[in-house]
Amino acid sequence: MSTILRVAVFSLMFFSFTFGDLFAQKAISGPQRGIREHIARAQQAVADKQFDSAIRELNAVLVIDSKNVEARGNLGVVQFLEGKYAEASQNLRAALQLQPSLWKAQAILGLCEKAQGRLDSAKTLLEKSVPHMQQEPKLQVRAGLALVELDYQRRDLEKALGVLTLLQNTDPTNADVLYVVYRIHTDLATEARQTLAMVAPDSARMHQLLAQHLINERDAKNAVMQYREALRIDPHLPGAHFELGEAILMDSGTTGGQQDAQREFEAAIAVNPGDAKSECRLGGLFSLRGDTESARKHFLRAAELDPNESEAQVGLGKILMSTGHPEEALPHLLAAVRLDPTNAPAHYRLSQLYRQLGRTSNAEQEIATFKELRKTEERLRSAYAQVYKESGSSQTLNPDIP
Repeated sequence: MSTILRVAVFSLMFFSFTFGDLFAQKAISGPQRGIREHIARAQQAVADKQFDSAIRELNAVLVIDSKNVEARGNLGVVQFLEGKYAEASQNLRAALQLQPSLWKAQAILGLCEKAQGRLDSAKTLLEKSVPHMQQEPKLQVRAGLALVELDYQRRDLEKALGVLTLLQNTDPTNADVLYVVYRIHTDLATEARQTLAMVAPDSARMHQLLAQHLINERDAKNAVMQYREALRIDPHLPGAHFELGEAILMDSGTTGGQQDAQREFEAAIAVNPGDAKSECRLGGLFSLRGDTESARKHFLRAAELDPNESEAQVGLGKILMSTGHPEEALPHLLAAVRLDPTNAPAHYRLSQLYRQLGRTSNAEQEIATFKELRKTEERLRSAYAQVYKESGSSQTLNPDIP
């Protein structure tokens, strides 16, 4: 695994334990007095990060009752936190022999095994335990990322992505999980690009791929050339007409450029009559020209083809606002922000509409959301600018949005 991915996987060096919650509470075995007091003192010692004291208290319990699962398991946990992986493994295995269904003990044992270089054992333990720890999200993420690293080392990227899907459901905003998802998808894309370049270097798909790469580098002019070459080889190449239309709009904001883009979006629909995105782009182009009726038809068609197309709802809402039907516009704009909460123009339009309807507080909420989304976009733009060369401004279908 590369250094970059290793940093992401090992960035969570600490995670929270609620000592009593880490293992299922078990009735204290035997009549011996003092076990409960030792457990309580150990619990407090862990909370105070006095691990040596916690170990002494837990060992005292085991002198009284060597089969006390809670003490044995938690002793392994404390030793794990101290980096004493061999001792931790011994106690966690003992706890699992007494109660095999302790998934959290299995996960921590898996982390101990990995730290000691016993990777096959670690992988087996983590594969069994990670799916069962929904109630321990921080531990699940740490153990899951360790499992992803093991899959990555074996180049089993599809299995790694399956684990990452589980972790995204657990913690959708976890930066480490999101980074590793990005990194693995990037690796898969790189492998596919290299294979395509070897097996079909002059194919339409290769030129389409090169065009997409150029778009990512903000080189729309050369991307247009690559898309045209792809379509020369295969005039019916799926997705290429739409992507070429987008590239033309990015490269040129002139009337002639918009007309060229329109032809490509129309060609895309001829190849694929169910292309909602192209219908949306045509709606935007006709809206820019003031042809409200044509724009409305294309937006309606896009919404019919794909009810989840947020841009179609924004387009319809904008047209209804401009033609004096604000109440009818409201459901469309509300649908737009529900379908895509990150759609900044939708929030902007909705703020305008609320103001028009006299709903000032709602308008202020929407404009605040719009501004926050714009700040995020600007931060991303600045970050990308450090990697890619800026090559002029791109035309937008919402030129009146700041």
